[in-house]
Amino acid sequence: MPRRHTPQKHTPYTYVNHEASKTRYRSQAEAQKAAELGMLRNPSVELEAYQGADGGWYLTSQVKNH
Repeated sequence: MPRRHTPQKHTPYTYVNHEASKTRYRSQAEAQKAAELGMLRNPSVELEAYQGADGGWYLTSQVKNH
């Protein structure tokens, strides 16, 4: 007797805002200043500012390879 596979139900894509838990800065200069202060507090961490999809500026410790 052949096996009958039950199809898996489709789960629709849900957008997850990863920046919701991060501090939002209004400008790149403000974010850079916060990054410099953060690196002064903890010299082993390298912070970089990036612009999010909502137009705000955020900090990350993941530095891009140029």
